Amino acid sequence: MACLLAGALGGLAPACLTPAWAEDRCEPVSESLATPAPLPFVTAALARADKKLRLLIIGAAGGGRGARRSYPAMLESLLEKALNGIDVVVVNRPMSGETVGDARERIHTEFALQRPDLLIWQVGGNDALAHVDPGSYEDSLSDGVRWAKGAGADVLLVGFEANPWLHDESEVVAIREATRKVAAAENVFYVRRAEAVQVAARARARADLGDNPLPVETGGECLAAQVAQALAANLVLRRTRPAPVIEP
Repeated sequence: MACLLAGALGGLAPACLTPAWAEDRCEPVSESLATPAPLPFVTAALARADKKLRLLIIGAAGGGRGARRSYPAMLESLLEKALNGIDVVVVNRPMSGETVGDARERIHTEFALQRPDLLIWQVGGNDALAHVDPGSYEDSLSDGVRWAKGAGADVLLVGFEANPWLHDESEVVAIREATRKVAAAENVFYVRRAEAVQVAARARARADLGDNPLPVETGGECLAAQVAQALAANLVLRRTRPAPVIEP
């Protein structure tokens, strides 16, 4: 696959980040699936001498056929193919049942240990299950995003796929709207996972693979491809200036 980010931010065709296995199952990323935003800390990391980009995933499901096809592993592999010469390190730190309020506190410890350039934070699903007040959820998420940015990392929020047997639809809508509001107010990425998985399911149906629900592993693989595409597209199109160094 000859899709390389030449130099630090050379020409890249983000569609090339869709691997062969996903071409008939995963919709290329678009602004209908991912709201774009600047990535100053990621851009600065690509210019560092160590050529290392560190990503921290919080609250994400593993998803994938074995360790090499998990969402974190696929994301790391795809980004390393796109970012020529960059060592991409993806650290996955999920915790079952964790709400945004709980994760906000744990992020402090993980940042001290991992020092990420980008926080990928999957949010909302557990809060909707726990019937967290949307206003409290929005406040906690906003505080967490602001803290992460102040600690020296860009933020990418990933939404959730609702379970109709477990989630209340009105609470799902309220939590997703709160997530959208925080992403817009803080000018950070927001990938709408539910829509991305639904698009993949429609592609699966078009491929005559039957009407069964989309397997979890396929959803995770498509999410990895779509997140990688979104990140690469922003790096090429926005070319943000490196953020100032924040003193500890």
